[in-house]
Amino acid sequence: MSKKSSTAKDLTAGTVGGILQVLVGQPFDIVKVRMQTAPPGTYSGMVQCAGGILKNEGPLAFYKGTLSPLLGVGACVSIQFGALEYMKRVFQTINLRDGSGGVDGKTLSPSQLAIAGASAGLANSVVSGPVEHIRIRLQTQSATNPMYKGPLDAVKKIFAEKGIAGLYKGQIPTLWREGPGYASYFVAYELLMQREMATKGIRREEIAASHTILYGAIAGYA
Repeated sequence: MSKKSSTAKDLTAGTVGGILQVLVGQPFDIVKVRMQTAPPGTYSGMVQCAGGILKNEGPLAFYKGTLSPLLGVGACVSIQFGALEYMKRVFQTINLRDGSGGVDGKTLSPSQLAIAGASAGLANSVVSGPVEHIRIRLQTQSATNPMYKGPLDAVKKIFAEKGIAGLYKGQIPTLWREGPGYASYFVAYELLMQREMATKGIRREEIAASHTILYGAIAGYA
Protein backbone atom coordinates (compact mmCIF):
# COMPACT_ATOMS: atom_id res chain seq x y z
CA MET A 1 0.00 0.00 0.00
CA SER A 2 1.36 3.43 -0.96
CA LYS A 3 1.96 6.13 1.65
CA LYS A 4 -0.84 8.28 0.20
CA SER A 5 -3.41 5.46 0.24
CA SER A 6 -2.33 4.47 3.76
CA THR A 7 -2.77 8.06 4.94
CA ALA A 8 -6.19 8.28 3.27
CA LYS A 9 -7.19 5.01 4.95
CA ASP A 10 -6.06 6.29 8.36
CA LEU A 11 -7.92 9.59 7.93
CA THR A 12 -11.10 7.82 6.78
CA ALA A 13 -10.98 5.36 9.66
CA GLY A 14 -10.33 8.17 12.11
CA THR A 15 -13.22 10.23 10.76
CA VAL A 16 -15.66 7.29 10.91
CA GLY A 17 -14.49 6.52 14.43
CA GLY A 18 -14.93 10.16 15.41
CA ILE A 19 -18.47 10.22 14.04
CA LEU A 20 -19.40 7.09 15.98
CA GLN A 21 -17.82 8.56 19.10
CA VAL A 22 -19.97 11.68 18.76
CA LEU A 23 -23.18 9.70 18.18
CA VAL A 24 -22.58 7.34 21.10
CA GLY A 25 -21.25 9.93 23.51
CA GLN A 26 -23.62 12.83 22.79
CA PRO A 27 -26.47 11.76 25.12
CA PHE A 28 -24.01 11.39 28.00
CA ASP A 29 -22.40 14.69 27.12
CA ILE A 30 -25.60 16.71 27.21
CA VAL A 31 -26.45 15.25 30.63
CA LYS A 32 -22.97 16.23 31.84
CA VAL A 33 -23.29 19.78 30.47
CA ARG A 34 -26.77 20.25 31.95
CA MET A 35 -25.56 19.11 35.38
CA GLN A 36 -22.50 21.37 35.17
CA THR A 37 -24.44 24.49 34.19
CA ALA A 38 -27.61 24.06 36.28
CA PRO A 39 -27.98 25.88 39.62
CA PRO A 40 -26.93 23.80 42.66
CA GLY A 41 -29.63 21.36 43.75
CA THR A 42 -31.39 21.23 40.36
CA TYR A 43 -30.56 17.57 39.83
CA SER A 44 -29.96 14.84 42.39
CA GLY A 45 -27.93 12.83 39.90
CA MET A 46 -27.37 11.73 36.33
CA VAL A 47 -30.49 9.54 36.16
CA GLN A 48 -32.80 12.33 37.30
CA CYS A 49 -31.22 14.75 34.83
CA ALA A 50 -31.59 12.31 31.93
CA GLY A 51 -35.16 11.53 32.95
CA GLY A 52 -36.04 15.22 33.05
CA ILE A 53 -34.61 15.82 29.59
CA LEU A 54 -36.53 12.85 28.19
CA LYS A 55 -39.80 13.85 29.86
CA ASN A 56 -39.70 17.58 29.13
CA GLU A 57 -37.91 17.74 25.79
CA GLY A 58 -38.22 14.32 24.21
CA PRO A 59 -35.58 11.79 23.07
CA LEU A 60 -34.17 14.00 20.30
CA ALA A 61 -33.07 16.51 22.95
CA PHE A 62 -30.20 14.16 23.81
CA TYR A 63 -28.74 15.03 20.42
CA LYS A 64 -28.96 18.81 20.69
CA GLY A 65 -25.78 20.38 19.36
CA THR A 66 -24.70 17.19 17.59
CA LEU A 67 -24.36 18.75 14.15
CA SER A 68 -21.43 21.01 15.02
CA PRO A 69 -19.12 18.21 16.28
CA LEU A 70 -20.19 16.00 13.36
CA LEU A 71 -19.23 18.74 10.92
CA GLY A 72 -15.96 19.37 12.72
CA VAL A 73 -14.85 15.78 13.30
CA GLY A 74 -13.24 15.39 9.87
CA ALA A 75 -11.18 18.53 10.31
CA CYS A 76 -10.23 17.54 13.86
CA VAL A 77 -9.03 14.10 12.78
CA SER A 78 -7.04 15.55 9.89
CA ILE A 79 -5.36 18.13 12.12
CA GLN A 80 -4.62 15.58 14.88
CA PHE A 81 -3.22 13.07 12.43
CA GLY A 82 -1.17 15.66 10.56
CA ALA A 83 0.36 17.16 13.70
CA LEU A 84 1.04 13.78 15.30
CA GLU A 85 2.67 12.27 12.21
CA TYR A 86 4.75 15.40 11.63
CA MET A 87 6.15 15.26 15.16
CA LYS A 88 6.77 11.52 14.82
CA ARG A 89 8.86 12.19 11.70
CA VAL A 90 10.79 14.91 13.50
CA PHE A 91 11.64 12.57 16.37
CA GLN A 92 12.42 9.71 13.99
CA THR A 93 15.00 11.92 12.28
CA ILE A 94 16.49 12.84 15.66
CA ASN A 95 16.58 9.18 16.73
CA LEU A 96 18.30 8.09 13.52
CA ARG A 97 20.90 10.80 14.04
CA ASP A 98 21.46 9.75 17.65
CA GLY A 99 21.32 6.00 17.00
CA SER A 100 18.23 5.46 19.16
CA GLY A 101 14.63 4.39 18.59
CA GLY A 102 15.43 1.05 17.00
CA VAL A 103 16.76 0.33 13.52
CA ASP A 104 14.44 2.78 11.78
CA GLY A 105 14.22 5.31 14.65
CA LYS A 106 10.45 4.90 14.88
CA THR A 107 10.33 3.63 18.48
CA LEU A 108 9.77 6.91 20.29
CA SER A 109 10.55 7.46 23.95
CA PRO A 110 7.75 8.34 26.42
CA SER A 111 8.83 11.99 26.43
CA GLN A 112 8.80 12.11 22.63
CA LEU A 113 5.36 10.50 22.54
CA ALA A 114 4.11 13.01 25.10
CA ILE A 115 5.35 15.97 23.05
CA ALA A 116 3.91 14.52 19.83
CA GLY A 117 0.56 13.87 21.52
CA ALA A 118 0.42 17.30 23.13
CA SER A 119 1.22 18.92 19.77
CA ALA A 120 -1.69 17.02 18.19
CA GLY A 121 -4.03 18.11 20.97
CA LEU A 122 -3.01 21.77 20.82
CA ALA A 123 -3.33 21.83 17.04
CA ASN A 124 -6.71 20.12 17.26
CA SER A 125 -8.00 22.77 19.70
CA VAL A 126 -8.03 25.33 16.89
CA VAL A 127 -11.14 23.55 15.60
CA SER A 128 -12.40 21.71 18.69
CA GLY A 129 -12.58 24.87 20.82
CA PRO A 130 -15.17 26.73 18.72
CA VAL A 131 -17.00 23.48 17.88
CA GLU A 132 -17.48 22.65 21.57
CA HIS A 133 -18.44 26.24 22.35
CA ILE A 134 -21.25 26.11 19.77
CA ARG A 135 -22.32 22.65 20.92
CA ILE A 136 -22.65 23.77 24.54
CA ARG A 137 -24.58 26.90 23.56
CA LEU A 138 -27.09 24.73 21.70
CA GLN A 139 -27.29 22.16 24.51
CA THR A 140 -28.02 24.72 27.21
CA GLN A 141 -30.40 27.07 25.41
CA SER A 142 -34.08 27.16 26.30
CA ALA A 143 -36.20 24.46 24.66
CA THR A 144 -39.29 26.72 24.53
CA ASN A 145 -37.58 29.93 23.42
CA PRO A 146 -34.27 29.01 21.76
CA MET A 147 -31.80 31.75 20.91
CA TYR A 148 -30.22 29.82 18.04
CA LYS A 149 -31.85 27.89 15.20
CA GLY A 150 -28.80 25.70 14.71
CA PRO A 151 -24.99 25.71 14.68
CA LEU A 152 -24.62 28.04 11.70
CA ASP A 153 -27.07 30.52 13.20
CA ALA A 154 -25.14 30.36 16.48
CA VAL A 155 -21.85 31.05 14.69
CA LYS A 156 -23.35 34.03 12.85
CA LYS A 157 -24.88 35.59 15.96
CA ILE A 158 -21.84 35.06 18.19
CA PHE A 159 -19.49 36.40 15.53
CA ALA A 160 -21.73 39.42 14.87
CA GLU A 161 -21.77 40.28 18.58
CA LYS A 162 -18.26 39.35 19.76
CA GLY A 163 -16.18 38.69 16.64
CA ILE A 164 -13.71 35.83 16.35
CA ALA A 165 -12.84 36.18 20.04
CA GLY A 166 -16.45 35.28 20.88
CA LEU A 167 -16.15 31.96 19.04
CA TYR A 168 -12.93 31.18 20.92
CA LYS A 169 -14.32 32.05 24.35
CA GLY A 170 -12.98 29.53 26.88
CA GLN A 171 -10.09 28.55 24.62
CA ILE A 172 -7.41 28.72 27.34
CA PRO A 173 -9.01 25.96 29.46
CA THR A 174 -9.45 23.97 26.23
CA LEU A 175 -5.72 24.24 25.53
CA TRP A 176 -4.90 23.10 29.07
CA ARG A 177 -7.18 20.11 28.60
CA GLU A 178 -6.21 19.10 25.06
CA GLY A 179 -2.44 19.30 25.49
CA PRO A 180 -2.00 17.11 28.58
CA GLY A 181 -5.00 14.96 27.62
CA TYR A 182 -3.66 13.96 24.22
CA ALA A 183 -0.14 13.60 25.62
CA SER A 184 -1.38 11.08 28.20
CA TYR A 185 -3.50 9.25 25.65
CA PHE A 186 -0.77 8.78 23.05
CA VAL A 187 1.89 7.84 25.59
CA ALA A 188 -0.35 5.12 27.04
CA TYR A 189 -1.54 3.87 23.65
CA GLU A 190 1.86 3.79 21.96
CA LEU A 191 3.61 2.16 24.92
CA LEU A 192 1.00 -0.60 24.97
CA MET A 193 1.44 -1.09 21.22
CA GLN A 194 5.25 -1.08 21.54
CA ARG A 195 5.07 -3.61 24.39
CA GLU A 196 3.06 -6.09 22.32
CA MET A 197 5.33 -5.69 19.29
CA ALA A 198 8.43 -6.24 21.42
CA THR A 199 6.96 -9.16 23.38
CA LYS A 200 5.69 -11.04 20.33
CA GLY A 201 8.29 -9.87 17.82
CA ILE A 202 5.65 -8.65 15.38
CA ARG A 203 5.06 -5.56 13.27
CA ARG A 204 2.49 -2.92 14.13
CA GLU A 205 0.07 -4.02 11.40
CA GLU A 206 0.13 -7.57 12.77
CA ILE A 207 -1.40 -6.58 16.10
CA ALA A 208 -4.97 -7.92 16.38
CA ALA A 209 -7.71 -5.36 15.87
CA SER A 210 -9.27 -6.41 19.19
CA HIS A 211 -6.01 -5.56 20.97
CA THR A 212 -5.81 -2.20 19.21
CA ILE A 213 -9.34 -1.38 20.38
CA LEU A 214 -8.51 -2.53 23.91
CA TYR A 215 -5.37 -0.39 24.06
CA GLY A 216 -7.32 2.60 22.76
CA ALA A 217 -9.93 2.12 25.49
CA ILE A 218 -7.26 1.78 28.20
CA ALA A 219 -5.45 4.88 26.92
CA GLY A 220 -8.72 6.78 27.08
CA TYR A 221 -8.66 6.40 30.87
CA ALA A 222 -5.05 7.59 31.15
